[in-house]
Amino acid sequence: MTARYCVVGGGISGLVAAYRLRVASGPDADITVFDPADRLGGVLRTERVGGQPLDVGAEAFIARRPEVPALLAELGLSARQIGTTGVRPLIYSGGRLHPMPQGTLQGIPAQASALAGLVDDATLARVADEGARPLAWDRSADPAVGELVGDRFGEQVVTRSVDPLLAGVYAGSAATIGVRSAVPTLASALDRGAPSLTDAVRSALAGAGPVTGSVFGAVEGGYAVLLDHLTRQADVRWAQVAVERVDRSGQGWAVVDDEGTAWPADAVVLALPAPGLPRVIEAVAPRTAAA
Repeated sequence: MTARYCVVGGGISGLVAAYRLRVASGPDADITVFDPADRLGGVLRTERVGGQPLDVGAEAFIARRPEVPALLAELGLSARQIGTTGVRPLIYSGGRLHPMPQGTLQGIPAQASALAGLVDDATLARVADEGARPLAWDRSADPAVGELVGDRFGEQVVTRSVDPLLAGVYAGSAATIGVRSAVPTLASALDRGAPSLTDAVRSALAGAGPVTGSVFGAVEGGYAVLLDHLTRQADVRWAQVAVERVDRSGQGWAVVDDEGTAWPADAVVLALPAPGLPRVIEAVAPRTAAA
């Protein structure tokens, strides 16, 4: 009997999940990806500007982390991995261009001097004095990067230094991305008892060791190249509908779309943004949905 899998969400997480299912289950499995958008890929999107491919969502990945390079190698795309040119990036703020701050962790400074010229004097003083203020860090929590940095350093650091970097890597905002997801080494330093945010950043930077080669990587031709390869090798059916809920059905599952159609599945992968998850799983996992 043919195995049937449903993947809810057609962003990069859903497409990688579908690809992994194809590798694990073989060519005969029936894999359906559900996404109502006009294209697959979620926040990864490549357009052509002036005849050249340009990523307008997330535009880079952290080259020192192994996940994306390993995936590119698995898909036969290692030759398409490229690094930065060495030209120092700039931030446009206050009507002019500023050099990207150095000695930071995803834009979070280890010392005030890293942000000189980018933020005002009051913010520089706040960064410099941050170590003197008590830090209340909850080891069981995962606050948004913007919440933590804004509280300790002020909003100018968030908007002028942190957000430009997070937007380029995650196509998201510091207001919605958790510290543990975006900067896990910082969270680890805080979990170990770093007395201040600046001390935690210094510890995380020291633990990373010397930087060799490009900090950021990208895909020649844009992320569309990666998405096309994933979609083709996963060999999925794309159901261009939204999913209303997941129900139990006998020994398996039924994925009910917004047109009322129930899709039978032996297993379901939920690759949705967290805010949309409770509605989908409420019928089968009410406690999880309410958490």
